[in-house]
Amino acid sequence: MIDKRTLCLLLTVMSLAACDDKGPHPSAAVPQSGADTLQTSSDIEQLKNELLASQNDFDSLSRLADRYFESGQYLQAIQTYNKALAIDPSSADCLNDRGLAQYYTGDADAALKSFDQATDSDPTYVHAWLSKGYVLVSEGRYDEAKAPLEKVKELDRTGTLAAEADKFLAKIAAAKGEGIGD
Repeated sequence: MIDKRTLCLLLTVMSLAACDDKGPHPSAAVPQSGADTLQTSSDIEQLKNELLASQNDFDSLSRLADRYFESGQYLQAIQTYNKALAIDPSSADCLNDRGLAQYYTGDADAALKSFDQATDSDPTYVHAWLSKGYVLVSEGRYDEAKAPLEKVKELDRTGTLAAEADKFLAKIAAAKGEGIGD
């Protein structure tokens, strides 16, 4: 007769042996931070290949630029947004995203011009108004930041972008020693 201890040990060994062929093996494991990088790199390569077939594909250029942006490759993102904008110069989304990439490379003036182009192209594109307010607040240009942030609140009213605008307006008020609405 087998005692409880031996039975438990036997069951444990059997369950481990049965699970041996399931799931990834340690040698196949990729660290989580590396997995995201590999996926982004793979996406970038796939989009580049799509573009070889059609150099004037706005959607592929825009998606490639977005991938560059998401992976922190801001200079490549700007160049690719520029190519997409050569096809559709009125894309408020591309203009906004190019502006953010320009800001992240240290060119606040170019970023603000891109946001202005985006809002000129589509005055209801809330993201561009918020981006402009964000850059102006980040640059300490509080008086200039109020108008685009108020525009966000006007367009979005009670949405998440309006809530973000309120946070920036509160930051401005705190920096200037005012209450909101003063």
